[in-house]
Parts: sequence; structure tokens; C-alpha cells
Amino acid sequence: MQTENHSDEKVIELKERYGELIGGYDLAKLMGYRSTASFRQALARNQISIPIFSIENRKGKFAYTSDVAKWLKDLNHKETL
Repeated sequence: MQTENHSDEKVIELKERYGELIGGYDLAKLMGYRSTASFRQALARNQISIPIFSIENRKGKFAYTSDVAKWLKDLNHKETL
């Protein structure tokens, strides 16, 4: 199926660029926020629909790259309906 192939390609592309985890500025930008401050505000308001987590002894918030890719795919799917 074409959309599944596109989705798999997006996961591969994002993992090559960011690795298994995306955090900080890159995460905020991929999710469409203008700044990390606006991302933090959305996180505090529970407005982010993918799992976001902290890592012990690391600064910032993180998400799995595959979750971000799936979210982007779902967002694109909603726009085409």
C-alpha cells in the first residue's frame, strides 16, 4: 500500500537524521511549534498527543522518532480527508 510505504520511508528518514529519540528544539519544530517555550506550554496543558518523556540526567523532553513519524502521518491523513 502506498501510504504505508510513505510512512515507513518517513520513519527511516527521521531515524537517519535524529536517531531513535528526538528532543528539544528539533522535537518542537517537527511538531509545528515556533519555539521550545510554546512546546513546553502545550505540554503543560496536555495538548500533545504523543508520549513525551524525560530521561534521567538529561535536560529536556524527548519522544520516540517512530511516534513522531506516526503522528505526522496521521496529521497528513486528516488533512487529506
